[in-house]
Amino acid sequence: MPRTRRYEVAYLGHNTEIADFTRVAPAMPIFEDAFCAMARGSIIATLDGPIAVEDLLPGTLVQTRNNGPQPLLWIGSMSVVPDAENQTDGMDKLARITADSFGLGRPMPDLLLGPRARLFRQDASLISAMGTTAALAPITAFTDGDTVLEITPVTPVQVYHLAFERHQIISANGLEIESYHPGSRNELHLTGQMRALFLAMFPHVRSFNEFGPLAYPRMSLDETLGILAA
Repeated sequence: MPRTRRYEVAYLGHNTEIADFTRVAPAMPIFEDAFCAMARGSIIATLDGPIAVEDLLPGTLVQTRNNGPQPLLWIGSMSVVPDAENQTDGMDKLARITADSFGLGRPMPDLLLGPRARLFRQDASLISAMGTTAALAPITAFTDGDTVLEITPVTPVQVYHLAFERHQIISANGLEIESYHPGSRNELHLTGQMRALFLAMFPHVRSFNEFGPLAYPRMSLDETLGILAA
């Protein structure tokens, strides 16, 4: 039997009522990726001003890069637990981005991200490498021991991810990161009961199609490291 972990979900129902549940599900990357982008204390830009991620509620209007304020439909969270046995590689680590690492106020103050966070990047080198002016890069590629530090927490830390009607770029401590999107259905390789269990984590959608397209292409860890080294 696969190892399991506890996942917490709050969502905006189709009748606009807020609901929540806790579920035990497989501790697999497909599931964990949906719950571990921002650590507790991350400050999210909303229409009502900055709000800590743990204080957000479904229905909150979150500021997005391309589409203005968008209602938050889904909040997922779980705990990053140090020294747990048989867990997915990297799931006991967090990334601390020191203030101003990516420019003035980006982030401000220090930002603690989960192991599956992706940063929004605009870089001229992306044009030759990927044929695009903007892409999403895994935070793990930027660990340098100086401005982006890999840390192992001494106690469990709650981490979060956010989802909207469509894939969005949002601001956490002034740094742009992606909202949750499962990616291509073909990439998930989910069938039968596992597919049903995964979709049950997202009551605001009824099928994979309702997640919509990715806002920007995603880079792999190797692709990102190659571009950073160029």
